[in-house]
Amino acid sequence: MSVYTNAIRFWAAFKKEEETIKKALSQQDYGTLNPIVEDLDDLAIELTGSHFFVENIYDDYECTFDTGPNKTGQYLAWYFVQMAPVDIKRNWILNSCLPPLSSKAILAGVQIQNQTYSIEDFMVSYGVDDNQDLMHAKVYCDGWSLIDNTENKKEMSMYLLELALGEIAYEAYLSSIDYQDSIDEKELVCPLVDFYEKVMNIVEAKNWKQYDHPFDIYSVYQPIQDFAHDSLRKDMKLIFTTHPLLVEETIESKNDVLSDLAFRQGEYGYIYFANPYGNEQDAKLRQELSKVLDTNFFMAKAGKVIGGAIGKSYSYIDCIVFDKKRFMNAFNQIKKKFDSNVEIYYRSFSTSEE
Repeated sequence: MSVYTNAIRFWAAFKKEEETIKKALSQQDYGTLNPIVEDLDDLAIELTGSHFFVENIYDDYECTFDTGPNKTGQYLAWYFVQMAPVDIKRNWILNSCLPPLSSKAILAGVQIQNQTYSIEDFMVSYGVDDNQDLMHAKVYCDGWSLIDNTENKKEMSMYLLELALGEIAYEAYLSSIDYQDSIDEKELVCPLVDFYEKVMNIVEAKNWKQYDHPFDIYSVYQPIQDFAHDSLRKDMKLIFTTHPLLVEETIESKNDVLSDLAFRQGEYGYIYFANPYGNEQDAKLRQELSKVLDTNFFMAKAGKVIGGAIGKSYSYIDCIVFDKKRFMNAFNQIKKKFDSNVEIYYRSFSTSEE
C-alpha cells in the first residue's frame, strides 16, 4: 500500500457514485446526496486527513478537499487531485484545498443563543503591514457581545476568515486574526463576504507574491544551535521549507508529523550530498538538483520536493514520498546522471541518526 494506491482507491469509490452525485446535485436531492458524500468524506479523512465535499455552482460540478492548515493533508490532497482520472478532471473542478467563498462558506451559520448568524452578518476590520506584505484582521458581529468566552470568539473568527478567504489567501496574507465586540472606526472595514476581493485587490496593487497552493508558501530561518559539528542535519545554517512543523519536530527528534504520514502509507525524507565547493556554488547546485528532482518525481507520480537546507558540510533537499518504489526508481535514475559531479543519497526522516 502507498499514497499512490490510496489515491486510486479513492477515485474508484468516487467514480462508482459519480453519476448519482451529479444527478442529486442538479436536483438538490440531499437525501440521496448526503449519505454518499459522508462515506467519501470518511474515506478522504482516512486516506488524507482532509475533509471532502462536492457542490454545484453555476452549473459547474466541484470537488473540494478541505485540508485546513495541516501540511501533510495539503500535500496528500494535492496528490489525490493530480491522480484523478482524466474523465473526472474533464467533468469536475477539483480543488485540493478550500477555495474562497465555497458553498460551505455560504451555508455556514454561527449559533449564538437563539439566533443564527450567516457569513453575511459579519464584518472585518483590517490593516496592512507593507514591511512584511501581510495584513491583520478582526472579525465583528452583533452577537459577539453575547459570548463571554474570548477563545471561542477568536476560534470562530479564524474559522470564518478561512471560509471567506480560502486556504491559500488565509495562510499567505494574514499575520494575525482576532475578534472584536465593536467596530474600530480607525481601521479599514468591509463585509466579510467581500474580504477576499479586498485582500486580492491589495495584493495586486502592492505587487505582493501570489500563490497557487498553500505548499508554495515557504518559510526561511536559521536554526538555533551550534554549527561546529559536521553530522547530517546537525550542520544546517539556513533552512527553507513549506512544512515548518516537520523541520521543528525532526530537529527536536519528535515524530508526530512522521507518524501521521506513515499512517497514510507515505514517508518524509531528504536527499543530501557533501558540499563539493565550500562556497555559494553549493547553493546553486542544490537548487539545480532540487528542480530536476521535483520535475522527475512529479512525472513518476512518486513524490514532491517540499524544502531543503544549506549546511556547513552537506546540502539537503526535503521530500514527501507518495510511493517508495516509484520514488526510488526516479531517484536512482537521477543519481546516475549526477554522480559524476556529486554523489547524492536518500534517507528517511524516520531513520534513527547517531
